[in-house]
Amino acid sequence: MTKGTDLFQFDLLATEGHARAGVFQTARGPLPTPIYAPVGTQATVKALTPRQLQEAGAILVLANTYHLYLRPGDERVARLGGVHTFMGWDGPMLTDSGGFQVFSLAGGRGQASLRTIDDDGVTFRSHIDGSQHRFTPERVIAIEENLGADIIMVLDECAPPDDYDYNVSALRRTHAWAERCKRAQARTDQALFGIVQGGIFPDLREQSARHLATLDFPGYAIGGLSVGETKEQMLTTLGHTAPLLPEHKPRYLMGVGTPEDLVEGVARGIDIFDCVLPTRVARNGQALLRTGKLNLRNARFAEDPAPLDETCTCYTCRTFSRAYLRHLIVAKEILAATLLSLHNLHTMLTLIKELRAAILAGAFEAYRAAFWEARRR
Repeated sequence: MTKGTDLFQFDLLATEGHARAGVFQTARGPLPTPIYAPVGTQATVKALTPRQLQEAGAILVLANTYHLYLRPGDERVARLGGVHTFMGWDGPMLTDSGGFQVFSLAGGRGQASLRTIDDDGVTFRSHIDGSQHRFTPERVIAIEENLGADIIMVLDECAPPDDYDYNVSALRRTHAWAERCKRAQARTDQALFGIVQGGIFPDLREQSARHLATLDFPGYAIGGLSVGETKEQMLTTLGHTAPLLPEHKPRYLMGVGTPEDLVEGVARGIDIFDCVLPTRVARNGQALLRTGKLNLRNARFAEDPAPLDETCTCYTCRTFSRAYLRHLIVAKEILAATLLSLHNLHTMLTLIKELRAAILAGAFEAYRAAFWEARRR
């Protein structure tokens, strides 16, 4: 494990425009940035083993505080050696704060809300059994310290992106909670990141970025995007917000990660990404390609002998045809989810490595242009 003054150091190695390539030091080793983290919500990346993740090129894996708190319980995970030991992953890990999951419990039209927010914290009902629970900043930090990930997040309030008045009050709570999270942290081997909120409103995003910068966190996340706003609004907000954050701290865009999001996020200065998309669409029979998506449920693939992607070197593309993969999907075989998840994560992890290499070579804008040209064909 890294020890001493180098822990949480972020070194920028190259820049091109706002795009950055660097290295962030964690307690379980360095993270080359930009980097993409597969999502293991319940201490598992669905359908894949840790060895398969390593072979696909994963370095950082995300787990979910809300879900692991409810089941099997953070204290149980701690007794069993922490989340790394529990799930058999010895590389760096990140846990979110559960703020977004609590946000999602608000309920839609005609649905009862499962959570109540006040200035001290949030009371919510479990989506599993309806039992009542309470998250405060101090409680969330204690849970994340029990889980033991290398990067942890402050408790924040993720507000509807286009409601200005609500975002004003949510931002006040988010900033107060960030301060309380920092005071509550006891472990020194976990990098606590602040989370910038403010919806799609430039003045609120600027206020949030500047306030959190004064707290001198080891890194900063941008939250509250890809939660209902348009893609154009997301990219505009991201382009405005990222440059406001401290230059020599890593920037993490939470829960956003299609191939095009990676390219455009890197172009706007993002260093860390995560998203459930690659494994979620895999379980629905979709393959991610640089040029778009393939829906393998389509009958036209029934006798297609080609691999998913002729240029891909993953195990799935080296071994199986589109026809076979479609057969597995139609037959509802579990192997379909594994093979498509392997391919989709390989696609994302290869893309992020190529983006990093392009920045280091001073060729990012050329790479970005070629990426979009391929998607237009």
